[in-house]
Amino acid sequence: MDEKKLMEQYDKMNRKMQRHFAGYFSDSQLTCIQGIVLHYIIVENERRDIFPKDLEEFLGIKGSSVTSLINNLEQGGYLRRESLESDGRYKKLVLTEKTKEIQEDIVRRVYDYMHSMFVGIPEEHLKIFESVIRQMAKNADK
Repeated sequence: MDEKKLMEQYDKMNRKMQRHFAGYFSDSQLTCIQGIVLHYIIVENERRDIFPKDLEEFLGIKGSSVTSLINNLEQGGYLRRESLESDGRYKKLVLTEKTKEIQEDIVRRVYDYMHSMFVGIPEEHLKIFESVIRQMAKNADK
């Protein structure tokens, strides 16, 4: 197996997927990264409060980048930070009415993108793919 060619294909596919995903938000006021962040908060808020640290872990990016994303979403009126009553140092991320009004649209766009990426792939191949990406993630953490 030619690992170099495989990694080149992987990198090319990754960039192609990013462009494909961006297309799902091309007619939206949101960027695709803002869409995925709001989608994450929408889905996870059903179970728990969401904090900037959660976004760092979910996106795999540094705190400063998350802060910038949050600032932009806050300035756009899509979310706000609220201090916890139990500890004012922690700021949970709360969706605004503006976001709640477009929540279904955000969820649909992200779902449509995810679904489009797996069309025509048999279940057994997806299980292998899942195993491979989990191992690659472990390898990247070493």
